[in-house]
Amino acid sequence: MKLIYSTASPYARTARIFVQELGLEDRVKEVFQHPFENPQELIAANPLCKVPCLITDKGQAIFDSQVICEYLDSEAGSQLFKDISGDWHQKTLYSLTRGLLDSAVAWQQDKMREPEQRSEFWQERFIKSIDRGLEYFAKRIDELPKEFSAIHVNLITVLEYLDFRHPEYQWQNKFESLKNWWAGYKEKPSIVATQPKA
Repeated sequence: MKLIYSTASPYARTARIFVQELGLEDRVKEVFQHPFENPQELIAANPLCKVPCLITDKGQAIFDSQVICEYLDSEAGSQLFKDISGDWHQKTLYSLTRGLLDSAVAWQQDKMREPEQRSEFWQERFIKSIDRGLEYFAKRIDELPKEFSAIHVNLITVLEYLDFRHPEYQWQNKFESLKNWWAGYKEKPSIVATQPKA
C-alpha cells in the first residue's frame, strides 16, 4: 500500500500514527507530496487533491483520513476502533475530535491569508469552538476508552497541531487535565515519529 501525505497535515498524521500503532510499516510505503503543488499522482488518486490518500495493493484510492484509518484498522484486526464501533457516546467523542481538527485547520487557513483579507469574526468562532471542545474533553477525559484508540490518536493530534500552528493559544495553560492526560502519551514512538513539520 502507498500512503500519500504531507508532514504539516494533521489529517495525514492521524493515518501515519495508525500505520505505526497497527504495525503496518512493512505494508505501507509513505510518499510525501505537497498538495499545493498539485502533484499528478495525488490528483489522479483523489480529485480533491487532498492528503492523506491511501492507494491499496489493488490500486484502489481511499480517502479521507477517517476512511483511511478505518480501512487500516480493518486490515489489522480492528484494534483502534474496537471500543468506538457500536458505542454512540464514543462515536460522538470521536466526531468531536474531528471537528476540533477542522476548526484548528480552518483557523490556520485564515491566518495564512493576507492581513487585510483575514476575518476576525471567523477566527473568533474557530477559537471559541476549540475552547468549548477542549473544555468538553477536559471534563470527560475519564470517559475515553481505557486502551489507546482512534479517539486518542485524534485528540493528541489536535493538541499538538495547536502547539505547531497556534502556539499563542497555549492550551496547556488552560486545560490542566488534558495536559496531564497528554503527558502519558506524548513519548509514544508513533507520536514522536510523526511530529508535524512545516
